[in-house]
Amino acid sequence: MYGTNGRLVANRLVRLVSAAVLLASYPLLFAAALLPTGTAGRLPGCWLFLIVTIVSYLAEVWSWRVVPELMKTLNWVQAGTQLRWGLRELALIILLARVLSPSAALVAFAVALMGLHAVRAICSALVIYVTQCRTLPAVTRNVDLTGLRIPNAAPPWLAPNDAQKLLYLDAIPVAGGVAAALTANFAWAFAGISLALAASAILCVIMAGFARRNRHLKDPAPVLSAVSEQVAAYRPEIVVYLSGSEESIYQINMWLATVARLRRPTVIILRDRYLVPLLGRTSLPVVCIDDPVDMMNFELPTVRVALFPANTAQNIVQLRIPGVASAFIGHGDSDKASSVNPFAKAYDQVWVAGQAGRDRYLRAQVGVRDEDIVEVGRPQLAGIRTVAEGAANRMFTVLYAPTWEGWTDSDISFKMMGLNIVQALLDHVPQVRVLYKPHPLTGVRDHSAVAVHKAIVALIEQANDEQRRARTWLAEAAAGDADRRSAATELSRISARMTELSHGSDTHPGGWASWLRAPRDEATLSRDSRPAGTDDTEWKRLTDAWHAAYWRSQGWWQHRVITGPLPVLYDCFNRADLLISDISSVVSDFMAAGKPYVVTNPDGLDEREFGERYPAAAAGYLLEPDCASLSDILAQAAAPGDDRLAEARRQLRRYLLGPGDLDAQTRFAAAVDALAERVTRSADANSILVRAPVAQPVGATREQ
Repeated sequence: MYGTNGRLVANRLVRLVSAAVLLASYPLLFAAALLPTGTAGRLPGCWLFLIVTIVSYLAEVWSWRVVPELMKTLNWVQAGTQLRWGLRELALIILLARVLSPSAALVAFAVALMGLHAVRAICSALVIYVTQCRTLPAVTRNVDLTGLRIPNAAPPWLAPNDAQKLLYLDAIPVAGGVAAALTANFAWAFAGISLALAASAILCVIMAGFARRNRHLKDPAPVLSAVSEQVAAYRPEIVVYLSGSEESIYQINMWLATVARLRRPTVIILRDRYLVPLLGRTSLPVVCIDDPVDMMNFELPTVRVALFPANTAQNIVQLRIPGVASAFIGHGDSDKASSVNPFAKAYDQVWVAGQAGRDRYLRAQVGVRDEDIVEVGRPQLAGIRTVAEGAANRMFTVLYAPTWEGWTDSDISFKMMGLNIVQALLDHVPQVRVLYKPHPLTGVRDHSAVAVHKAIVALIEQANDEQRRARTWLAEAAAGDADRRSAATELSRISARMTELSHGSDTHPGGWASWLRAPRDEATLSRDSRPAGTDDTEWKRLTDAWHAAYWRSQGWWQHRVITGPLPVLYDCFNRADLLISDISSVVSDFMAAGKPYVVTNPDGLDEREFGERYPAAAAGYLLEPDCASLSDILAQAAAPGDDRLAEARRQLRRYLLGPGDLDAQTRFAAAVDALAERVTRSADANSILVRAPVAQPVGATREQ
């Protein structure tokens, strides 16, 4: 803990010093420029100006890394980058005026500096224009956009996010001006400004070429038309639709493998472009359109069913499309209050795992009718094993996977109990191994949860440090060191291949040459991501190999903090002997493993009352706020043979996840087929009604 606190203190000190240096450098520039200009005092003042100038440039670069909030605040109060650059140049002119005396040469230098700003503005305008052209109205994956003739992006030093780097061209005339002050020779100043103007002009010419090559992408209509034609040719019948924050990408990633196995052509629709690079590997077409008008005009006439993993306001754009049935598939079944959102009644159907999900909606009375609820099981759980992997005498492993703070739930235990749970596990005798996998949304609503998470990570790191220093594991560590190094090497190799499959191979050279190569922006990634024409067999093989290498890369006795998309939660299930979690879908999913689980009881409710309120906890051990019973629970769960709740878990599994006589993938596919066929029958019936002649009354004539 001391080491962690020391790092925090050092980090705060670095941030404070960086801010102070940046803010102090500009007044110091003027102070140096105003020092006495006599023969004895001239050179010290010039040298001080040179030193402070260098410091100011370095502080600008460094501060964006360590105190970005300060830089944003300066922009808000109209003390942004361009003003600071102008102040530095003004201080230089004052220095030259005092050292070399006002003259026509000084006026010409000042005018040339303003000209440099003008040329740089033209170059920046071209950068912005190219950026706008390359910000396509639709970002895609696995869609052939060859017909759009998308060119390469500009190199990094001319990339859209780095246009501000053009400001650093004034370092050349500033250096020339300081040299002129030091040598009393104005030729240095003219040389510096001439070189900067020439470089700016060359950059303008280069960017003009990129603007010419990208101008055909400026009009969004042809781009959307090309994307629409390619996707329509695929004739998708199913849409999986998602919008949300970056942290919510797991909500659709968990469904990718399931929908990829459907017999009907399926397309992924995203509404937020920052989700595209976070989307997991899939061979399905992916289209991201963030503009609501463009989305409403994006027609897919063959689509029959839209599947929604999350409830968000953006869903309304898809829900308003006639002739497409909607089903809310969610991202996990749980007893949390938020799992029965009244928004669910907007969908034609709500799909749940088992009878428990049906009963949950009916009890909540949020407007979802019983006939609109379909039990489809949980296809994602097919790979969960009922026996933990490893030798019989390995260390008992506990997975702590708390839920996040939520938007409406008040009974979440993480902030109250999380630190105590982990501390109790680490202190337990005999020793247990802890796997800590926080929820991806931890801290999104309540930032104080982030502090709890960091404290837990610090506890686990400290425990691992103590293990490494203890003699208990020295022999084990030495014996398996070669295998762990081999696994780490294999892990890097597999990760590189997975990155290549996800984002396309990168054949550009590394090192200094990478400074010249074109970055892979959204337009380039959309262009280079074309239909693979194959299934995801290699990806599945690599994922399995990645997980195997990951667990081998560290000692089997070491605690782990598990964040990010890999390893997946379900693989953590396979490595755990016991789960500790809150009321969430994690508990319901863990039921597939048949292993003991613990549910936190932060409000200290009676066991019977807790079970009635949260049916998923009926076969679990309850953990009170002070965690006093955790040691006894561990003893029961780790004892040989079945624990006392084993039979209850077997019965509860069917209630939560559905019967095991038909696999969930088959049930899910059948639900998709049934809903699609219902839409088709309805469309056919409407077509017959439209074509049928209107019966004329007896004796009526056409003229009547």
